[in-house]
Amino acid sequence: MAYKTILVSLNEVARLPQLLETARSLGKTFGAHISGLYVIPAVQFYPSVGYEAMPQFFDGNQIYFKDNAKAVQDSFEKAMKAEGLSCDFQLVNGATANVSDEVIARGHCADLLLLSTANVDAPAGVEPDFVEQVVMAAGRPVMILPLKGDSKLDLSSIVLAWNDGREAARAAFDALPILRLAKSVSIVRLDPQKAPELQGKIAGTDVAEALSRHKVKAEVLNLPTISGDPGQALLACAADRGAGLIVMGAYGHSRLREFIFGGATIHVMSNLDRPVLMSH
Repeated sequence: MAYKTILVSLNEVARLPQLLETARSLGKTFGAHISGLYVIPAVQFYPSVGYEAMPQFFDGNQIYFKDNAKAVQDSFEKAMKAEGLSCDFQLVNGATANVSDEVIARGHCADLLLLSTANVDAPAGVEPDFVEQVVMAAGRPVMILPLKGDSKLDLSSIVLAWNDGREAARAAFDALPILRLAKSVSIVRLDPQKAPELQGKIAGTDVAEALSRHKVKAEVLNLPTISGDPGQALLACAADRGAGLIVMGAYGHSRLREFIFGGATIHVMSNLDRPVLMSH
């Protein structure tokens, strides 16, 4: 198994250099085809209120992305061709005002999706819950870059969050191509003392054994969360171990376009300080 088709969402324009550098790194590492996706969203309509006869609309995002389209395409093609990578650029006129809808639809045929955390404070850009929408609905592993910093991808040391759940299992095995490359993989089980069935056991040894058959060498860490916040503890562990990437399941469910996430998922998404690979 390897990542041979990587879809990179280019709509977070301010983070374009970091997205392109990470895409180039992944493309070179895995000999992958890089597909750049840039979406021009439809105009956002709002229902009329009071006695107004016409609905209100907002086209600021559409204008912003139209104005940046050529520069984004030129930068993408230049960066990929400089490395001799197989690539294609998709400029898509979205059917809805949500960029995530097109990323999700086209991401179904990719091995890995790459995107940046959304800047919710920007006057124009992707929808605030863009990352959440993609992670929950794409059905593919998603690598998310933080909003700040150079986001240089370092796959030598990785922290893998583990709790025996479906999402954790999905993330662990979705990340196999990357885990095989790492010099250090730390399987982190938080608060095992809170699970009666784990008393007297070292949680995580079973997945470590399974991963070893895929040539992944991993150590198992059982850590209590002193603050009671598993997301904070996970980020602190990654920082302490100098991990360049966190691999974790995204826990939660959606109702229409609203999300109810687990505490660790919320904290990591809101305080991301290094790339994370998430699966749902």
